[in-house]
Amino acid sequence: MFRKPIIIILFATVFPAFSALSLVLSEDAPATYTVKKGDTLWDIAGIYLDAPWQWSSLWRQNPEITNPHLIYPGDTLRLKWVDGQPILTHATQADGSTAPIGSTPASVLRRYLTYDTLIGTAELELAPRVLGDQEGWSYISKRAPFYIDAAVENDSWFIYRLVETFERQIGETPVQMVSLKKVAEAQLTQVLEGMSEMVLTHQSQEVRPNDILLPSLGAKTGEIFHPSAAPEGLEGHMVGHLYGSKYVGLRQIVVVDRGNEDGLKPGHVLSVQQQSALMRGKKGSMRYENPVDNAPDAVVKTLPSHSLGKLLVIRSYPHFSLAMVADAEQPLSSSLPVVANGGS
Repeated sequence: MFRKPIIIILFATVFPAFSALSLVLSEDAPATYTVKKGDTLWDIAGIYLDAPWQWSSLWRQNPEITNPHLIYPGDTLRLKWVDGQPILTHATQADGSTAPIGSTPASVLRRYLTYDTLIGTAELELAPRVLGDQEGWSYISKRAPFYIDAAVENDSWFIYRLVETFERQIGETPVQMVSLKKVAEAQLTQVLEGMSEMVLTHQSQEVRPNDILLPSLGAKTGEIFHPSAAPEGLEGHMVGHLYGSKYVGLRQIVVVDRGNEDGLKPGHVLSVQQQSALMRGKKGSMRYENPVDNAPDAVVKTLPSHSLGKLLVIRSYPHFSLAMVADAEQPLSSSLPVVANGGS
């Protein structure tokens, strides 16, 4: 069975112009689909579309249903055609007694949306630090109170450890952010002169002197957003795995050197690109580029790049974003180029 490209005309709301968007249904897209517990918006978009970031062009909100933009386990979705265009709507809706499905697995998102995992260097300088306990232990446990280097007001705190520093240039100015890994939670017991006394309430690792404290953010279950195309022409790079690994795989989190100021938002999809090889030489004697081969009459050819996987942006900061590897057939280097709209 072959795939049929469907041309949808999107009319501009401000200017009397339009653009064409090619929407390609998956060859086995079902006529109806009942949402299951554990499904994600990315999963369902992938069932119906070759390009999940075009989800919003297929999905049509049903005005007869309360909160039509939300999808719940037990909902039945129906694919139909209107004026030659495919649309996906609610056929039936569950009672809404469960939480709506998210863009990615809740277990993946909760950790990175509940805890601030990137922080600017200016904020880092101001954050309180662990001093130690009265017994002089290198690793602090729940046995006794410990002290931090600031008089604070908040009652509940998260304790983090520095992991990686990420940098990009904005004009002539380097901008840095640091990834933090949460290791414990603490409660304020008393405020002293120039310091505070704390007690650990939960820990996944030992707390060390010089660890960082940030006010507790409370629990979040994740945000609901649909996969969507990133701004046309946006280019950037993965600048590393959140916690320093050289390679990343499916559902791992990477840092991208583009953010809110570049137009990148949660839900945007980016394509990870294989870096193009260069060929240099003359016809019949071309070879992979060698810095020594600088003959003035040499011809340079750049081979086409191709997509190695897809990233789904889950959190954005002014100049950086966190993105989940949503699609990849092999481990990816954590420093590859990324482009908008699925790339090539």
